[in-house]
Amino acid sequence: MDQKKKKISNLSKFIFAIFLSLSSFNLFAHGGGLNSEGCHNDRKQGTYHCHRYKNPSTDLNQNIKNNSEKSFNRKFCKLQGGTTEFKTSDGTFVDCLTDTYAIETDFANKWYEAIGQSLHYSEVTGKKPAILLINKKSYRIDYEDRLNRVINKFNLPIVVFSVDDK
Repeated sequence: MDQKKKKISNLSKFIFAIFLSLSSFNLFAHGGGLNSEGCHNDRKQGTYHCHRYKNPSTDLNQNIKNNSEKSFNRKFCKLQGGTTEFKTSDGTFVDCLTDTYAIETDFANKWYEAIGQSLHYSEVTGKKPAILLINKKSYRIDYEDRLNRVINKFNLPIVVFSVDDK
């Protein structure tokens, strides 16, 4: 199997696994189908938005030696079939570059930095902006909610993936 087919196959398996893991929970406050990127048009509000995923297909915490941003990024990026630390034409480094997304990985308390970085990486690579947000149990503030409020208020095209640091 050539590399491109293998990447597509891995992404399909990942998306299917997410669908299965979420199908037993009532996570969404509204109906409507999601496209392959987990997004849809919300006709009531007149917006297009994407939903977050908790603990993507396999538990990212498994086999992570330390709970560093780099460890989560490497594992997530590998699951996505992406390239870590991709050097852009302007000398910046995308945490994870896939066929679809330019992903900035950050701990949730740095959500506001992640917005700018993901948009910049998207602009310089031509990929869609995305953020892998790492939530810690010790956070007393719901940073993910803050991130999503800003994304929704300004209709930013950023897809958010999130994982809980156990």
